[in-house]
Amino acid sequence: MSVGYVLAVPKCQQLHAPFARIDHAIAQVPKEVWERLSCGEGVKGPRVYDWAAVRLPAIDVFDGDAPTHERWMLARRSLTRPDEIAYYLAYAPNGTAVGNLA
Repeated sequence: MSVGYVLAVPKCQQLHAPFARIDHAIAQVPKEVWERLSCGEGVKGPRVYDWAAVRLPAIDVFDGDAPTHERWMLARRSLTRPDEIAYYLAYAPNGTAVGNLA
């Protein structure tokens, strides 16, 4: 059984082809990929950010012929300081919604 995860990574995190670094890959996503989502309640109410999520290609040697999970790269952007972006890699069951990853 595979275990899903969301892992914070540095902006210089290397990705498998066709991408290079995660920050360079996220900088290339279209504006419509970004979604405004809450990642839960905080002390001052909902913690709302803009999120970009892009599925990454399967890795044959790890995922096999019929993968049960998908790989993702995620970015969380501050609403008040849009130059502040946090980066994540995720591994989640097929069909997991972006809101659940956030």
